[in-house]
Amino acid sequence: MNMTKWFDNIFRSVTLAGRWAACCVAFFIGPTMADMPLEYSASYKANYNGLEITADFELKALKKNRYKETSSAKSVFGKINESAEFTITERGNILPHQHNYKRSIMGVSKSDQQTFDWNQMSVVYKKKGSTVVSKLDPGSLDVVTHKIQIRRDLHSSARPLSYKVMKRGKLRIYDYDIIGEEIIDTALGKLKATKIQRVVNSDKNRNTVVWLANDWDYLIVKLTHTDNGDTNTLNISQGIVDGKKLVPIQSIQEGEL
Repeated sequence: MNMTKWFDNIFRSVTLAGRWAACCVAFFIGPTMADMPLEYSASYKANYNGLEITADFELKALKKNRYKETSSAKSVFGKINESAEFTITERGNILPHQHNYKRSIMGVSKSDQQTFDWNQMSVVYKKKGSTVVSKLDPGSLDVVTHKIQIRRDLHSSARPLSYKVMKRGKLRIYDYDIIGEEIIDTALGKLKATKIQRVVNSDKNRNTVVWLANDWDYLIVKLTHTDNGDTNTLNISQGIVDGKKLVPIQSIQEGEL
């Protein structure tokens, strides 16, 4: 698999970006603190045929229940930037507004933008000067916000992990299986993680497995992506959730938080 394709696969998988669908409360009740995503920042490292690739992710609260997640991956040959803005509605649901993607690798640039119009129930997708308008189904997310919703569903034990995702102006269904819980070794020490796997057609010959830290708002701490027998792994190198640095299980048990 060439580096450009690997960048796309690993980056798109990390921003896992199915239906990380929202938990609803009564109509007259506003979103609770449990509905509000915790701010975080995290850095990751990967290796492709000896070439080091780093990735950084950050979720920030803006105002009026609005949030923005930004992501970047880079190596000596290029970089990828991605961002998504969304709000938490009165019912506690995630409502995506805009998703941006830009890639520049070995002098070749590519970018696209996806805007959600909830009044018209449509999605406007722009790429290379062309514009495509598609129907927007209620509950739809994008590749970034569906990752956030998966973490919410793991917290609430909501099942199944199946999501409607608008990707490049087209509706797709992302499904995940929960494999179980594991204690995994990371650069930060041992962490308790929930292991999930994306469900894809067997004839596609690819597989994505993700580990999310139970004690840290289910932040992604490890990801492997296999495509045609070629497996690549992304590992967390540092992370902060709600203002606290990730520490291993032993430190949590000893009350060092």
